[in-house]
Amino acid sequence: MNDRSLRILHVFRAPLGGLFRHVIDLTRAQAARGHAVGIFCDATTGGARANAVLEDLSPLLAIGLTRVKMHRDPHWTDLSALLALDRACRELQPDVLHGHGSKGGVYARLARSRALAPSFIRVYTPHGGSFNYRPDTVLHHFYMAAEALLARRTDLFLFESEYIAARSKAHIAAAEPLVRVVHNGISEAEFAPVARALDAHDLLYIGELRPAKGVDTLIDALHIIRRERNVRLSLLVGRLPWELV
Repeated sequence: MNDRSLRILHVFRAPLGGLFRHVIDLTRAQAARGHAVGIFCDATTGGARANAVLEDLSPLLAIGLTRVKMHRDPHWTDLSALLALDRACRELQPDVLHGHGSKGGVYARLARSRALAPSFIRVYTPHGGSFNYRPDTVLHHFYMAAEALLARRTDLFLFESEYIAARSKAHIAAAEPLVRVVHNGISEAEFAPVARALDAHDLLYIGELRPAKGVDTLIDALHIIRRERNVRLSLLVGRLPWELV
């Protein structure tokens, strides 16, 4: 690829969490550089907040927003989503098909080549995904076998951390020149000072209650810390704060 304007389609499942934030940042930066950007994602997750964010982002989506039903785990409806992606690619003719997360990575790499622009590339950023499963478990072996097969249809691996890049290198084979680590960034506005509340907790967890997030490790660590000092942890799950005192 040269420095000409590119048509970039980001493919992922859920418009929420860190992965979504990453795609938003990419979309804004790529659009600012003159590229035509589009999004293909799930229509059933994210709720009102995702709808509002996507609405705010819409002026930058030169090749539009496509939302179809997707499931987190493998599901028979994946076929209909893949067909929808093929239709979108035939219409939009992206030069870059960038899959994010396990589900987005599967879709982007299984999309039929004839539906894409002549000199397209497939890019994959796992964001953890398949590599979050505990090694030597049945699910880990299954997903690593799938990742190894899909690696053959990947032109560029873009990892957001050295940790996931190392997990990938340990379990699947990918050509070294096609692997890059590009860390997630934050804007200057996010360094704005925050006034400390009088009843502030010592620790704050924001995220899903899933084993892959390591919440059990956090709670175990809290128990150890409390042997020497009293600390309070607040878990923000969805919109509901839970307090561990």
